Amino acid sequence: MTTSALLIRCLSMYFRIFLSGQAGTAGMGVYQLIISVYAVFALIVTSGLTVTVTRLCSEQTVPGKMLYITERFILSGAVLGALAGAVMFLSADLFAGTIPDGSCAAPALRLLAPSLPLMSVSSVLRGFFAARRKMIYTAAEQLTEQLCETGICILILRLKPSQAASQAICAAVSGTTAAETVSLALMLALYLHEKKKIAAPPERTARLISSALPIAIPCTANAGLRSALSAAENILIPAGLMKYGADSCSALAQYGSISAMAMPVIVFPSVFILPFASLIIPEMAQARSLHHTNGIRHMTQRMITGIMQFSIPVMMMLIFFSGEIGLFLYGSEQTGFYIAVLAPVVPLMYLDSGADGILKGLNEQTGYFLINLADSLIRVMLTFFLIPVTGIPGVIAVIIFSELLNTALSFLRLMKVTGISLNLRETVISPVICSLIPCLILHFIRLSAPAEIALCIIICSSSMLLLKRVSR
Repeated sequence: MTTSALLIRCLSMYFRIFLSGQAGTAGMGVYQLIISVYAVFALIVTSGLTVTVTRLCSEQTVPGKMLYITERFILSGAVLGALAGAVMFLSADLFAGTIPDGSCAAPALRLLAPSLPLMSVSSVLRGFFAARRKMIYTAAEQLTEQLCETGICILILRLKPSQAASQAICAAVSGTTAAETVSLALMLALYLHEKKKIAAPPERTARLISSALPIAIPCTANAGLRSALSAAENILIPAGLMKYGADSCSALAQYGSISAMAMPVIVFPSVFILPFASLIIPEMAQARSLHHTNGIRHMTQRMITGIMQFSIPVMMMLIFFSGEIGLFLYGSEQTGFYIAVLAPVVPLMYLDSGADGILKGLNEQTGYFLINLADSLIRVMLTFFLIPVTGIPGVIAVIIFSELLNTALSFLRLMKVTGISLNLRETVISPVICSLIPCLILHFIRLSAPAEIALCIIICSSSMLLLKRVSR
């Protein structure tokens, strides 16, 4: 999963860099706003289904019942996705009206609408494969999807080059829909292969709806409300920057530089964390069903410690080498500056991802939903009132405050549920020391960004391993 996810993130980063060269920073701002609207519908039709199928199938010991659950959810997912796609297609003009300089937004949203039922069914199959621990199937599907999305977009723009940002954006979303089609075809083929290996007919499961709703409703509501509030926040940012004094093009360029260019760099290293956050759900669900309290506590402590030991060095490298990264990837010093000031959210963001997976596996999705809802509401209010007065510093402040609040609440809940206790030296002090010293030294040695980061990783990893061996 990590290997495929790393390849996917590299392709996604290349796709973003290529698209920014075609559409410009203002065009990337428009593209990010379109994707924010699309994400509302996409998360509604996927997040609840994946977690529900994973949880219900993980708790079953009879393969035939797993097949029954999956096939009922395939039908439900197709219906839900078709309804969401129809709503987005018919209301494309309404959503496009909220996007500054978004003349291409309505056509782009209509091009994306057919992907929703495809994505919904794929998410059900991902849940089935996660419960079966067949992550190689999910990894292959996601890698194929990203290859198709990137390749089709580049092919369209190579065959019909254009200076217009709108055409580049429409090419990008066309690649997304085509990639979802290929992705679903592959997932269905893999499911039929797995079903043949099981060699058992679907066996009816009692009380399926009553078991599914307490999981699906909070997860879907969490994803839907949070993504809707996130989309509202994203639309309010350029509007707030315009009230602060920027023209529409400058506001979109600043927003695009942060959201579509700097944030993907901040999120990129989480590729090494997210597979564990996904795989921990069925493990926690199984441990909970067997009442293995000590196992839950042990897994939680191991995961949180590992996340902190990974995320703190990442934060240090992004702070010290941000300028080189911005110039290397985008040829932009401004993007490098945004990477540096946003780097402190890395441990918070990655820790929240781990807590998310653990809490979902422990049937704590309702509490997690309430935490995320409160966080999203506060973000929207701060964005509405703060950015028109402060401009870009307000955008940075909202992001940092939100991550701090969300992670603090999630982690407190996690500690209460699992009863974990963490070693401060192991989780914070050692990673800070082992990453700060090489970053300080290499910062003054002028090398290329990849060489500096590679050397820093080698020195930091070696120091952490040596310190761990000595402490034993």
